[in-house]
Amino acid sequence: MKITVLTDQQGKVLATVRQSEEQPKGPVAKFGLRAIAPGHKLHEIELPSHMEKIQSAQELHRALKEHLSKKS
Repeated sequence: MKITVLTDQQGKVLATVRQSEEQPKGPVAKFGLRAIAPGHKLHEIELPSHMEKIQSAQELHRALKEHLSKKS
């Protein structure tokens, strides 16, 4: 599953958006994230399978921060 992750200068996860795996049919609004502050970054990643079942946003953000710091 692909997701977009917005982080701040310290790598703290501010927001995530899950991308649809299906092609939209008909007129559909496309939503997304924008990095609007200096130091903010957008990361488009394949969500590791062990994170797909995390229920808490706080836990997911913590796991994503650790995952992204390893990729840097």
